[in-house]
Amino acid sequence: LVMRATQLFALCLCLVPALTLDCGDGKIRGVNAGGWLLLEPWITPYLFEEVNYGDNLDKVVDEYTYAELLDPDFYRARLKFHWDTFVTKEDFMKVSEAGITHVRIPVGYWYWDVEEGEPFPPPNMDETDDNNPLFYLKRALVWLDELNMKAEIDLHAGPGSQNGFDNSGRRGDIGWVTEDYPEDNHNVLRTVAIIDKIAENMKRWVDEGVFRQETLYGISLLNEPGGWREKVWSACKEELFPLGYDAIRKHFDEEVAVNFQQAFRPASDYYGLMPESEGYKSISVDMHRYQCFDEFWAGQAESDEGWFTHIDASCRIHEENINATWPMFNGEFCLAVTDCQKYLNGGFATPYVPPLASESACQYYNSDWDTYNDYYKDFLKQYFLAQIDSFEYGEMGAGWFMWTMKTEDNCAPEWDFMFLLEKGIIPANLCEREIVCEF
Repeated sequence: LVMRATQLFALCLCLVPALTLDCGDGKIRGVNAGGWLLLEPWITPYLFEEVNYGDNLDKVVDEYTYAELLDPDFYRARLKFHWDTFVTKEDFMKVSEAGITHVRIPVGYWYWDVEEGEPFPPPNMDETDDNNPLFYLKRALVWLDELNMKAEIDLHAGPGSQNGFDNSGRRGDIGWVTEDYPEDNHNVLRTVAIIDKIAENMKRWVDEGVFRQETLYGISLLNEPGGWREKVWSACKEELFPLGYDAIRKHFDEEVAVNFQQAFRPASDYYGLMPESEGYKSISVDMHRYQCFDEFWAGQAESDEGWFTHIDASCRIHEENINATWPMFNGEFCLAVTDCQKYLNGGFATPYVPPLASESACQYYNSDWDTYNDYYKDFLKQYFLAQIDSFEYGEMGAGWFMWTMKTEDNCAPEWDFMFLLEKGIIPANLCEREIVCEF
């Protein structure tokens, strides 16, 4: 009888969602599952290095060319293994114990839509098939549900490439919007249709009881459109944002957020955009702030005052939350201060030569943790805290997602949340931490 009671108690525990550490203030504290369901060479360098040889040397540089140039059977088998092993429930459990409540999951458009001439396999709607990436996405959402965590589904790669970066799925030119826009808006409208398919997919899983609706924080319409081009920015404002909003609202009410990514525009461009007075509800804005991708920051890596400049700039970020009219979270940031990380800036190349950082800077910022001194490690602790101080500031400071949760064999220490947590750079309890910025 005692044995039976113990078994029933254990069963009950399995049926009740586990509790993550939640600071209880409504702020997002999150990580990105970068390099998982959408490949990036710098996050998983060996995955690319092992296929870049012979005639393919320096040709397999993104997920498009991975599908295009490799044997289809190898492509499917290699990615199946990667999807199955790179992100685990244990990873989610470890970060949740520190106070992480949200996970942003980048996905590619080709999981729901492939056109003739594209190298990807046709979308597989059999979610019980473990050759299907949606099998692993579904499994991850179940894990997050069990841990009382939340997910944001992030359309990270749009058809034609929205920015020309390898993280868009296809490195090269921007084809999402061309010089013929708005007459040629095919890829923009195709993106809206894909957003509709993603939202329908998520709603079906909710209706089938796969996970609770509250597990889905929101859906991001498109990651990092190249808004430095005015036609791309016009496509975002005039079509992607309003039509993408409507596509999600067909399936979900305001309990699921519709997220606009910054598109390389200043925060002020989003003040007053699509206001509640016009009937819009539950929109959030995703800002990406890196301090390693321009000449100014490259210069700071050589400066005696550089670390102080990073801390000061991090604390000033909070000012952008003050006049925001929708909640703003920081969807990507890191602790790197250079582009020294192999394949980071510009993508896969043999050899990789950072476009910005000097050779001497990269001798110091060399991604080899064992060579870092205590002064640099102390700076990294303060740098992390200063950034999240700003991201969490005020009513409209909605929080943050660090890029990224993990890297292959901890190859990129300043970008690897789990590694930094293990090394004590990130606090073991994000709810009881030091405050660095004075606002």
